[in-house]
Amino acid sequence: MPFLEDLHRAWADCPPLRKMVAALLGLKPRAKASRDYRELLAMFPNGTIR
Repeated sequence: MPFLEDLHRAWADCPPLRKMVAALLGLKPRAKASRDYRELLAMFPNGTIR
C-alpha cells in the first residue's frame, strides 16, 4: 500500500519530537523487558508470586 509505505518512510526520516527532545536532554529509552521466564522466576527465590 503506497500510503503506508510513505507513512513509514516519513516516520523513519523524521522521528517523533519527544524522541528528539529526549536525545537532546541525554535521556535514554528504557530497556525492553526480558521474556526469559527463568530470569523472572529467579526474582522470587521461594517460588511464591503474589
